[in-house]
Amino acid sequence: MLMLCNTEQGLNEETKAAAYARRLGISAEVLTPSATAELEPNLRMDIAGSVYFPVDCHLTPGRLMMSLAREVERAGVQVSYDTSVDGWRSKGDRIEAVHTNRADAAELAADEYVICAGIWSQNTVRDLGIRIPMQAGKGYSLTLEHPASLPRVCAILSEARVAVTPMGSSLRFAGTMELTGIDEHIDAARVRGIVNSVAAYYPDVTPTRLKQATVRMGLRPCSPDGLPYVGRVSRFANLSVATGHAMMGMSLGPITGKLMAETLSGEPLSCNVQGLSPDRYA
Repeated sequence: MLMLCNTEQGLNEETKAAAYARRLGISAEVLTPSATAELEPNLRMDIAGSVYFPVDCHLTPGRLMMSLAREVERAGVQVSYDTSVDGWRSKGDRIEAVHTNRADAAELAADEYVICAGIWSQNTVRDLGIRIPMQAGKGYSLTLEHPASLPRVCAILSEARVAVTPMGSSLRFAGTMELTGIDEHIDAARVRGIVNSVAAYYPDVTPTRLKQATVRMGLRPCSPDGLPYVGRVSRFANLSVATGHAMMGMSLGPITGKLMAETLSGEPLSCNVQGLSPDRYA
């Protein structure tokens, strides 16, 4: 991954971050504009320099989710699409069933229940008297299909905080953090901010070209302290929570899945999750 900087101040800040990364054992190399162009020759860049993280990586979310869906169904998991949670049935300290909107399965009973519904998790458990406060952090993306040039590696436009991700034959630009509650409206001003930022680093990716991009938005689940909620709730013996990962959902997904598997299996946890307790704002 490249951290692209178009100001000397930005490059100085990223240089400090690179030094800290190296102390942690993470490879990071500060590059001049010409060295950056050698690494990324497909796009003309207007930059003061960059920091290159050779061990960082990127993925295509749609392909990942399709692959995960195939694997869980192959393992015998029953996936209920277009199904909402309308309520709960509980007795004492145990959840006995979840109410759904499905006529053929108005109640679903299980031994264990895991709440992992992103920003909608807090509403899902509200009737149970469980409080997991979160704010929706809206982000936007613009995806160009078959652009004239594709970068070889993913990048972050450092000062603008915009991510640049090649995904097969497509190119995605994504960024912003808009705290609006659960609001799926697309704000044109926010989109223009990303468009203008991209052109400042990549002069050939003009606003006119980005008019062809598909605009999407997503709601990141952000907790008050910035930490996710991972683990069992104290009120019910068979209810756990795994949500609130904000902008780190893809990165923290694997370890969260491992911790939840250990929790549900009664195995020792791989790390201390006391600071991630779903009860910390109860």
